[in-house]
This record gives sequence, C-alpha cells and structure tokens, in this order.
Amino acid sequence: MDTQSFVVLREGTVHWVTMGYISNLMTQYSETYKIERICTVCGHTEKLIVTKRDTACGMFDIWKIKRNINKKLGKSCKQCSSTNFTFTVYKRPDLDFDVLKEWAINPDFDLMPQDEELLLADQLYLDIILQVLDKAPILDHKRDLLMDALCIIVYDNTIEDNPKRDKELKERVVEELNKRQEKLKLADNWIMDYIKDVVYPQLEFGKQNDTKHPYPCTHHQ
Repeated sequence: MDTQSFVVLREGTVHWVTMGYISNLMTQYSETYKIERICTVCGHTEKLIVTKRDTACGMFDIWKIKRNINKKLGKSCKQCSSTNFTFTVYKRPDLDFDVLKEWAINPDFDLMPQDEELLLADQLYLDIILQVLDKAPILDHKRDLLMDALCIIVYDNTIEDNPKRDKELKERVVEELNKRQEKLKLADNWIMDYIKDVVYPQLEFGKQNDTKHPYPCTHHQ
C-alpha cells in the first residue's frame, strides 16, 4: 500500500509522519483537505474540511495555519474551554501553478512570513515560476520576488561553496533571465548586490556592458 504524508503541528514544531493506513485518504475529498484539531487537555477532536486555496495560503507558515484553523473553529475547546491543541493537516497541497498564480495576483496571499524568494529558488518550482511570470497579471512586488528567485538559482549554482552546483540548471536559468530582461530591470532594486555581482556578469547585458550592475540603482538592500 502506498503511503501518504501528513504534518502534526505541536507547539510551533512541524512533524512530518508517514503512515500506510492513510493511503489514498484525500481521494474522497478531491480538491479539499482534512484538518483535525485535538485538545491536549480532554482529547476532544474537531475536524475541518478546507479548500486547496485555504490550505495553500500560508502553507509554509505553521503559525498562520494554526491561526486560520482557530478562526474557523473558535479559539477554545468546545468541551473544556482549553486553548491548547495539536493540529494534524492531512496531505498539504503541492505548490503548483494554480497556487503560485493565486499568490502572484493576491496581495493578501503569502506562502511564508518572509524570504519567500529563498523558498521559491528551487529547480522544483522553476517551470511554474516561468509560467506565472509570462501568463499571470502579476503584482509588481511578486514579479520582482520571482525574478529574484531566478537570480538566486543562478547564484547558488555558480558559487564554489556549493558542492552540488548544477551547471546545466544554471545555464538554463541564465537563458530564461536573458529572455526577461525588462522584468529583471524592473526587479533590479529588489535584488541584493551580492547576488547581482555574481549573476549579472553572466547575462547578455552584463557581457555587453562589461559591468556588474547595468541598471541604475536607487535603493540597496
């Protein structure tokens, strides 16, 4: 029997558990997700079925997940009034195109409290980042964040301190950045200088201008 993963939230700690008996648990819910809240005092369990969107918003922020659940179920246990709970989120949704597009166009949608560009700077998300950049009516600051994530991928796969750097991945992302020079120009002030020092010389405009920072900067992080 295949296994599925779920996460248990206990006092701010995430525990990923794999258990065969919940295999195919989510099939019956299609695009909805099951969450349980268990009172640590009396053991009373409440179940909540939420949409993919509700689960995805703040999907990497355990405190936001807990706040959203408590907002829907109430802050205290219905049997003993305790406010101490553990939470079980069965099968968190994947960060796919639909989720990232919603994040990109909605100012109130976040994946985590900060450093989202570091989360997204992963080969796993490269294709959906490119799709969202090219197909969604994206908010300016989230466009800048996605361009920053692409630059971080190039940076991470260039520096010698990374023994797992992937030359093929780096060259692919460099090519994608070259295709989106106007978007990169708009994101310039968002990207930190130490990233630009490594990435920009590898891009077409950097080679042509023989400069690390071809765009005038008005703000430095």
